[in-house]
Amino acid sequence: MYLVDIRLESAARLSPADVRRLLSRAALPGDGVEHIYVQPSRPSGPAPLPSGPAPPRDAALCLDAVLFLSHLTLTESERAADALLERCTTRGLRLRRLSAVPLTLLVELLALEG
Repeated sequence: MYLVDIRLESAARLSPADVRRLLSRAALPGDGVEHIYVQPSRPSGPAPLPSGPAPPRDAALCLDAVLFLSHLTLTESERAADALLERCTTRGLRLRRLSAVPLTLLVELLALEG
């Protein structure tokens, strides 16, 4: 199993639940999608200065998602994620893959922290 991080970068005002439904509907059986997790996050870029004004409440938010994909290799997982994102992009959204990591590695790293 591999975890693939993706980011929705679009002007569309979608909730995490909307994005989860979109990804679920676009997924094909061969994609190996076992689970989808979506959460809001701020776009990457320089952080505001502590003494500066607070960002407006409606400041652009990105949505980050994690795809749990059941493939044997990283390459297969990345290809499946890219194909899924391409199917969503054709609907007018901008999605990009940020990273991919084996679930076993993530579990080992978390065990080292504990």
